[in-house]
Amino acid sequence: MTLEEIFDKAAGRLPMVPKVVQELLASFEKSETNVDQVVEQVSHDQVLSAKVLRLANSAKMSGGKGVKSIDDAVVRLGFDNLRLLVVSSGMSGMQVDSPGFDRKVFWLKSFKTGNLSRWAAKLAKLDGNTAYTCGLLHNIGELLIHIAAPGEMAKIDRMVVAGTDRAQVENMVLGVDLAAVGGELARRWQFPAEIQRAIAQHQNPAAHEQFEPYAGVVALSNLLVAQFDAQLTNGDIAEMLPAKLLAKLEIDPGVMIGELDKARASCEGLEELL
Repeated sequence: MTLEEIFDKAAGRLPMVPKVVQELLASFEKSETNVDQVVEQVSHDQVLSAKVLRLANSAKMSGGKGVKSIDDAVVRLGFDNLRLLVVSSGMSGMQVDSPGFDRKVFWLKSFKTGNLSRWAAKLAKLDGNTAYTCGLLHNIGELLIHIAAPGEMAKIDRMVVAGTDRAQVENMVLGVDLAAVGGELARRWQFPAEIQRAIAQHQNPAAHEQFEPYAGVVALSNLLVAQFDAQLTNGDIAEMLPAKLLAKLEIDPGVMIGELDKARASCEGLEELL
């Protein structure tokens, strides 16, 4: 199955990205953004604003201080955090009509990867907001595959549970993998170029002629999510560091190991966001 065939099969059933989310994603490439206009747009979308306020009032974000309006969220959290909340709320609210799609599992992993990408970006001296967004959206191609080929996706999921590498299985069953699908979807949705490349290249960032650092950050974060979920100790993780990837990202291995407890903490309590 080609990329074009997958998109043809999903035609008419692809979730729409809220306009304000598209504009906020585009703002990563702009030096200035009209904050008042963003606040007004979000406030006029009752469903989106309700979800943004729920996220803003979560223990993870609020620090115990209540946020009563979108204006209040800007004051309390700052525009950068509000932007990430709106993007997270808008994207995770998209409905996927597929019996095999577990929305909570998918977005919980996405939130973890986003948080870890922001953490890793600090070590790599990259922009944390861009990195978070790349991590949040890295598996967006999976949504499209669930819509276009639910039967094949169910088969792929069973094979992955049995221990097979997901990218390898996707290429065997579909002829493409979710990174390629996600990269093309990000292009069609007109996401910023760095985010497009991070999504398309995150499964094997070193294989591309031009190394995309945000793809490397997402790859590292994906690895850590799996290691944390497997309850590996910091010592275990230290013995399995991806040295070449860390070198490309210019991350000091010792510094990274010293920061792992903060990384773990960033993955806790995210269930309430769903």
